[in-house]
Amino acid sequence: MHNLLGHPSIVFGTAKRALWALLAILAAFPLYAEQTLPKYKGHVNDYAGVLSPQEIQELDERLYQFEDSTSVQIAVVLEKSTQGYAVFDRAMFLARGWKVGVEGKNNGMLLYIAIDDRKFQTVTADQLQDRLSASRIGQINEEFLVPYLREGKYALAIDQTTQAYEKAIRNKFQGRATKKGKNGGSIIGLVIALIVLILIAITGRGGGGGGGYSRRGYYHSGLGSNPFFWGALGSGFGRGWGGESSGGFGGGGSSDWGGFGGGGGFNGGGAGGSW
Repeated sequence: MHNLLGHPSIVFGTAKRALWALLAILAAFPLYAEQTLPKYKGHVNDYAGVLSPQEIQELDERLYQFEDSTSVQIAVVLEKSTQGYAVFDRAMFLARGWKVGVEGKNNGMLLYIAIDDRKFQTVTADQLQDRLSASRIGQINEEFLVPYLREGKYALAIDQTTQAYEKAIRNKFQGRATKKGKNGGSIIGLVIALIVLILIAITGRGGGGGGGYSRRGYYHSGLGSNPFFWGALGSGFGRGWGGESSGGFGGGGSSDWGGFGGGGGFNGGGAGGSW
C-alpha cells in the first residue's frame, strides 16, 4: 500500500486533481470586492472623457426628466476599459454598488460602455425585465447603439438608445423622482402657471410681443417667446406638482436630484455585445 501511494504517477495525478479543484473553487467567487466603485456624478458618468460638458448636461437632464415622470432610474457609465473584468461583471458591479433604482421598486437599469475595449452591456433590475427583455435590448442596441458607436458619435448613441429604452418602459411605473427639499406650494404654483398661460394666450391673439423658437424647437408667439415667462411656467408647474422646480431648460434640474441608493433586483437581466 505504501509503495502504491508513493508511485510518481499516482502522486502527480492526485496533485493535479487537487489543483483543478482549487481553481474551480476560486473561479466560483466573483471578483467584485477587488473592483473600484467610483463616485457617481449624475445619471451620466463619463470616466472616459469622450463627452463634452454640454452633451453630459443635456443627456443628464433628459434622463432626470424621465425619472421624474416615471420613477425609473437609468444610469449611464463610460470607461476607457473594463479594467480586466468581463463587461457583464463590471456593469453589474456598478449597478449593484450604486443601487440604481428607487427603493422598493427594483426599477433601475444601467448602460455601460467601455470605449477602448469596444464593448457594452445593459443590465436591468427584475421589475423592468418584462418590458425590456434581453431580446428587446439586443434589438435596440443593434439598431441605435452599435451604429453610432462605430462612428464615434457617443452622445448620439446614448441619446437614441436610452430614448428607445424609455419608450419600452413608458407607463409601466408611475410616480416622480425622489428629490431633495420639501413639497408644498401646489396651489400657488398652479395659480402662477394659469396666469402665465392666460397672458400668453392674450398676447398671442393680439399679435404683440413678437414670436420666436424655444430651445426645444417649438415656436411661441407673443410672451411665449420670452424666456422669462417660459421659465416662470416651468417653475410654477414644478412647484405645483412635486415640490421644487426641475430647473427649466438649462439642465439645472438634476441639481434637485436625490441620487441613486435605493434600488436592487439586479439578477442578471440585460444584454450586451461589442462594436
